Amino acid sequence: MPNTTNHTLYNCVQSLFDTLIDISEGYDLLLERADPTAGPYIADLATQHKTAVEKIDAIASAQGFELDRSGTLMSEVHKVAVKLRDMFSDIDRDALEAIAKGEENVIKRYDDAIECLSPTDELHDELIAQRDALRTAIVKIFEAV
Repeated sequence: MPNTTNHTLYNCVQSLFDTLIDISEGYDLLLERADPTAGPYIADLATQHKTAVEKIDAIASAQGFELDRSGTLMSEVHKVAVKLRDMFSDIDRDALEAIAKGEENVIKRYDDAIECLSPTDELHDELIAQRDALRTAIVKIFEAV
């Protein structure tokens, strides 16, 4: 595979990877402050994202891609958003709609990464499975609100 192709693939997957790491850090704080009615939905998303990070990292590593696990500054933005929301409103069922809408942006990140990968790539199938599981979780949230 040409070096340019490897670099493009790496960037696509790293972008999704960063997003999942950043959101996971925000969810850690969100879980601490969440109302019991929202907590299970948030915990489900947090678990999905942490599991996704581990699986993506393992597959990429086996393929010779070492992904950066440090995330981006967006993790701090997510944490500030959680703190602000907590100051002005409860993190309860009413907050779930905003969370689900945010997760729809993650779906777009999955789509972008999947589009970069060959259908024969193991990571391609894994990302499709993760994206589909996330869609299911989003539907559950929208049904709950």
